[in-house]
Amino acid sequence: MIGVGLSVYALFPESIGGPPLPVVVTLDEAPLPTTDGQMAVLTQVVTVTSELDEPIGHLTIILNGRYEITQASPLQPGESVTLPQAIFTDKRSNRRFDPETQVVTEVMVRGQLPSKSRGVSKFFFESPSDE
Repeated sequence: MIGVGLSVYALFPESIGGPPLPVVVTLDEAPLPTTDGQMAVLTQVVTVTSELDEPIGHLTIILNGRYEITQASPLQPGESVTLPQAIFTDKRSNRRFDPETQVVTEVMVRGQLPSKSRGVSKFFFESPSDE
C-alpha cells in the first residue's frame, strides 16, 4: 500500500499540493571537461539554479518523468548545478538518457525546503518538432 502511494506521488506531484521549489531550469549545450581533463567537449546539459535564500537539500532532478539524478550536497543560495544529460539514469532499468536520440520535454526538480517540507517544480520544454 505504501509503494502505491509513493508511485502516485511520483506520477502526479502537483496533485499532492506541495509547495513549489524556487529554482530555474535551463537546457543548453555547454563545454564540459573530459574525464582526463585535457579538453572540453560540447555536451547537452541541464542547469538548475536556486532562487532561494537558504540551501536546498536532497535535490533530485528528473528528465521526462523517467531519468533521474540526486545531488548529494545541498544547492546553496543562488548556486547553479550543470549536469550532462547523458548521466541521468532510468529509475526502472538503469539505462542512461541518450541526448542523441531523445529530447528533454519535461524537467521536474524536487528538494527539501528550509521548512523541511518537500518542494516540487515542473518545467516543460518544446521539442524541436513542436517549434
